[in-house]
Amino acid sequence: MPRHLNALLAAGLALTVVIAMTVHIVWQDRKSTAAQMEALAADMAKVVEAHVLHTTKGADIALRQATSLVDEAGSLEAVRNHTHWRRLRDALANVDGGETLWLFDAKGEAVVGTGRQMERPLNIGDRRHFQAVMAGADFVISPALRSRLDDRILFTISRPIRDWTGEIIGIASTGMKTEWLANFYALMSFGLDTTITIFRTDGDIVARSPDLASHIGRNNRTGQLFQEQLPRSPVGIYWSRSVLDGKERLAAYRLIPDLNLVVYAGIEGDSAFAAWRTRSLWFVAEMALTTTLVLLLLLWGARMIRQGHRVQMRVLEAESTAQQLDAELHQARRDPLTGLPARGLFLELAEGMRQNAGKRGLVLAFLYVDLDGFKAVNDRHGHHEGDKVLTMVAEIMRRMIRDGDLIGRIGGDEFVICLPGHIPDIKTVATGVASRIIGEVRDLGLGVGCSIGIALTAGDCGDLACSLRLADAAMYRAKQMGKGAWSIHEPSQEPCLSCDNRIVA
Repeated sequence: MPRHLNALLAAGLALTVVIAMTVHIVWQDRKSTAAQMEALAADMAKVVEAHVLHTTKGADIALRQATSLVDEAGSLEAVRNHTHWRRLRDALANVDGGETLWLFDAKGEAVVGTGRQMERPLNIGDRRHFQAVMAGADFVISPALRSRLDDRILFTISRPIRDWTGEIIGIASTGMKTEWLANFYALMSFGLDTTITIFRTDGDIVARSPDLASHIGRNNRTGQLFQEQLPRSPVGIYWSRSVLDGKERLAAYRLIPDLNLVVYAGIEGDSAFAAWRTRSLWFVAEMALTTTLVLLLLLWGARMIRQGHRVQMRVLEAESTAQQLDAELHQARRDPLTGLPARGLFLELAEGMRQNAGKRGLVLAFLYVDLDGFKAVNDRHGHHEGDKVLTMVAEIMRRMIRDGDLIGRIGGDEFVICLPGHIPDIKTVATGVASRIIGEVRDLGLGVGCSIGIALTAGDCGDLACSLRLADAAMYRAKQMGKGAWSIHEPSQEPCLSCDNRIVA
């Protein structure tokens, strides 16, 4: 097959792999975002439910206190005085979100209340909540309605007033702020477009944030929540398009059967996935740009190969330089998986330790740790399991070291530990740390072990790379010994060629 066809085939295969990988990453990110949004909506619904229960309980206590006034006075007419007005006012003061507290007779005429008085008499005989209580309901929460006193939007909680025979002679009713139930919890949206709504089980709206004013008197009984979700389960999460405003939302709901209420917390679909879309567009753009550059580089390299060995060497040098620059640009100062210093930061910190050790007459011990069997874990269980192994091994090494010691991850499954100390104690410390790490990694029971090479270097040695090379060589000797062991470098095995100081054994 001609070389240019080989190059085109390789480029096509690489492009397919990149596209598949990009789609997979974007899709996994979307699933993760959806899970986060579902958890947020569910948490909002739980918190609002608890708040509704607390608020209605406080209102019920005040209503019972109000009805007891009538029992004490002997009749409704007997409470029509300033003393009972003050007692109503005191009862209302303990109701979170309460605006008014009124007593009405059997015809709906106001007897006494804390609300603002009007020149004309106040009558609520045509209100549905009044009629429901007079028909025998013991506890009624009304839909949102406009007050006849000052046009404010309220909902009411009402109880019957009975005489000594048990006959209903009126009702006690408290007017509640609708925003008390919904507005504060909309702040939990963390910048998302959310809706908090409290429905009655007949579909009427009790409270809503935002834009309650335009939804007063509307009913949601024909919506998906009441037609499909509630018949299946009293608690749930679902996607739907609202019959109230036509917007698609991810919603969580919770039925409160004792109050005949349903708490609804919704996150608009566009808002829920806005951040994901932005991330995905940037990621796809970066992958497309990188892929294009790589493909152009491959095609250019294939063409250069046909022009001779000299041009080939230049291409290889250019590719090597590009890879080196890419690695330098993308290398993190700290390893994102384990949180340990990456190679660059480790060498920088180790250099500071070397200079400090030289001033104090200390020795540095480098433990080069390489995992045994790690590739098999990745091959059998995938990189996610491999990442867990690396994290657990890093945590083991953190527990092994002292304050002032240093750990770094300098490769895929390679770590280096730097220990300062005095001769001859440092050798005992280093081998002891190595033995404990080997034992604890083996005891993980995940099919991995580790081999460790140790090099002891004078604190004023001027070449850290030499020390790491000698520790690396000692690590390979440990692997040759059968793995799961440590090996310490001896000067006779390989001298330090980069400085005049000798390795201290």
